[in-house]
Amino acid sequence: QKPSCTFSQTFCVCVCFCLQKHSKGQTLMDMVCEHLNLLEKDYFGLTFADTESQKNWLDPSKEIKKQMRNSPWQFAFAVKFYPPDPSQLTEDITRYYLCLQLRDDILSGRLPCSFVTHALLGSYAIQAELGDYDLDDHGSDYVGDFRFAPNQTRELEERVMDLHRTYK
Repeated sequence: QKPSCTFSQTFCVCVCFCLQKHSKGQTLMDMVCEHLNLLEKDYFGLTFADTESQKNWLDPSKEIKKQMRNSPWQFAFAVKFYPPDPSQLTEDITRYYLCLQLRDDILSGRLPCSFVTHALLGSYAIQAELGDYDLDDHGSDYVGDFRFAPNQTRELEERVMDLHRTYK
């Protein structure tokens, strides 16, 4: 089941894969992408935390066991880079996974945005989630439960509502 299309939720899914002793990172990445039904793999990778809790990318060309040393074999699927022109992507599922990461990066502050950008993106998220503004359905304060900025303020929420009310 896909999560809600808002900035209000993040999710974690744990999946186990069986690998040969000398498997390389690409083998695991291929298994993950097959599980996710993802064909456009180049934008993504697997990360792991080393013994000092430092985030590392799993090298697809090297054996997993040589990269992990004493670390537990726990990986996170993540975006390695964002495409310069998302309209060139051929698969909707690729855009979906990129969008999830983008939302998380914005919400966590890893991808800093101006007030104006947070307001605009927040208004688009509200429009996607709730549709057109309707006073009877939404009332005067309807975005407080949504998260779309790391330090969300009442001023930002009001600007998001102002923008959302203009969309059709």
